[in-house]
Amino acid sequence: MKDYNHKKAAQLINYFAAYNQGAINKMKAFKLIWLVNRLHLRRYARTVTGDTHYAMEWGAVPSNTKNFVEGKVDPQSIEKQYFDQYLSLSGHMIISVQEVNAKVFSETDLEIADEILKNYNGLDQFELANYSHYFPEWKRFQEKIERSGSSYKMDINDFFENYIDDKGLFNDDKEDLEIAKELFFETANA
Repeated sequence: MKDYNHKKAAQLINYFAAYNQGAINKMKAFKLIWLVNRLHLRRYARTVTGDTHYAMEWGAVPSNTKNFVEGKVDPQSIEKQYFDQYLSLSGHMIISVQEVNAKVFSETDLEIADEILKNYNGLDQFELANYSHYFPEWKRFQEKIERSGSSYKMDINDFFENYIDDKGLFNDDKEDLEIAKELFFETANA
């Protein structure tokens, strides 16, 4: 969790909830975060939240964020208190309880979040889960997941693989992706 940014994760969910009249399905929020992180990584050589993603039966999941939302962390931690200051969980819905603090975001964070919302907010959580099953980072574990139902840590290298669909957001020039990948690993190891 060293590079995980709990403030950006909480505010990103809050941003999604605000966009959806103040509440968003938990699974849908997780899929949107994965898409934001994937697209931002490919364009700007870093993810927005710094999360670790897992391939699970219902698709890609940002695991640190999932743990905070579901209360699987120390409830007294500063990070959990930050989440609770802005978000509340009611069943499968995450409710915004305070206005979005956009100061935590860079310009590119919001650019990508808006692009993902524009292209994917119309899909429900099950459509997004199914959609994530076509991406290389999930496909790598498909057989294992179908056999065991377990979860598997995704390889960040797979986020740089193209996935071609009608939206065209994840079909980039190979040379551009190699540059982004090199930059990402240079800064990650710095």
